[in-house]
Amino acid sequence: MKGFYSFRALAIFVLAAAVCLSGCQRKASRIGVGASAPAFVLTDINGNPHSLSSLRGKVVVLDFWATWCPPCRASIPVLNRIYERYNGRGVEMLGVSIDDGQKDIMEFMKSHKVLYTLLWDNKNVADSYNVQSIPNVFIIDKNGVIRDHHLGFSADEFDEFSNEIEGLLK
Repeated sequence: MKGFYSFRALAIFVLAAAVCLSGCQRKASRIGVGASAPAFVLTDINGNPHSLSSLRGKVVVLDFWATWCPPCRASIPVLNRIYERYNGRGVEMLGVSIDDGQKDIMEFMKSHKVLYTLLWDNKNVADSYNVQSIPNVFIIDKNGVIRDHHLGFSADEFDEFSNEIEGLLK
């Protein structure tokens, strides 16, 4: 009898895990590669609004990050290099901070050089992109379609980002 209950508990666990995973996959596929990027309007640290729809016709590198995240901070020099290479060539870079407030971003900017536009999100936009961890970078084509997605950071991403962007600029 004890074996029956163990088997039943295992079966319930497996079923629950399958339901959870299938739900996670559906949510992720909603904003996955090939899907339209969710629209948004966010403000920069000076209070100026920026909308994704206004960037149609440009390749967009959208980086979700936070000032307290070590890999996010480590990615900034690479993203600065990408910005320097593609600025004025039809590429727009946006860093979307999920910090608790804009004050954190402004303090961060005093001691860190960030060349591209920084926006603050009240976490609604991050939720619409299903951002569960950071850094989380989406590369969006000229038509507003997500063409690539990078989770985490590695030092060799400069070449990878450059290759992806070059392909989208053609």
